[in-house]
Amino acid sequence: MAASSITVELSSNGVSKQTSSFIDVQDSASWEINQFSFPKQYQGFVEKVMLPHGLIVDRIERLAQDIVTEVFDLHASPQMSPRLTWEQVAATKHHSALNHPRLHVLCILKGGYKFFSDLMDIITRLIRSIGLIASVSVDFIRVKSYMNDKSTGKVNIIGGDVLESLEGKTVLIVEDLIDTGRTMDALLNTLKDYKPARLLVACLLLKNTELRKSGKLTYWPDFLGFKIPDHFIVGYATDYNEFFRDLHHICIVNDAGKEYFKQLTIDEEKQGIPL
Repeated sequence: MAASSITVELSSNGVSKQTSSFIDVQDSASWEINQFSFPKQYQGFVEKVMLPHGLIVDRIERLAQDIVTEVFDLHASPQMSPRLTWEQVAATKHHSALNHPRLHVLCILKGGYKFFSDLMDIITRLIRSIGLIASVSVDFIRVKSYMNDKSTGKVNIIGGDVLESLEGKTVLIVEDLIDTGRTMDALLNTLKDYKPARLLVACLLLKNTELRKSGKLTYWPDFLGFKIPDHFIVGYATDYNEFFRDLHHICIVNDAGKEYFKQLTIDEEKQGIPL
């Protein structure tokens, strides 16, 4: 597994921009499930562990640092090193002022809830540790895309208290997994109508599909945890037919798992058991 440095890519309008660093997960980077504490109900249905829970949590901690640095403009602070505390990093800024951006965090359900929860815990802890006076609010939405050949590029946003309240705020969208990025592009275009001061995206996983490798997919989030191979993954709130959300690690589901939980879902539906 190789970690990248700052990555330069092309946005959809052809303008080069920078995204945060990320961990580039290779196909060879995986572990056997017997090397971890693993729930019995999923044994035999998972091929490999792609990302152990501890690695996920550590990576989210760094993402939180990057987000706080960007949102609250700490770039002018001293270069971080193991000997510098967050109080020292923030020492060159006057944090008693009330002119900090109003951060509004939008969690995209369902898969994003675990990433959102862990990320917000660390962000709020960092804000307290450096003495920021900051307004942070949260909301939860589900996104239904109706993009097709006749699409207007909009999405149907389900939930969200009052989207008009986004005006003037820095909005951070938290998503667990991005495949093509087309739905996220459409969501950003829709939210721009509500006049936020900034729109940022934090994504835990970005699939490195063949289309992305060929350069046909150019969307990149502002903050990215891992670029992963194009496998069907489950765990850490990512599901298959509503199963595996309770699995702490991110794993590759095998064919037996797909077939078993597909049939289980069919059987439960026939019995009238709510999913």
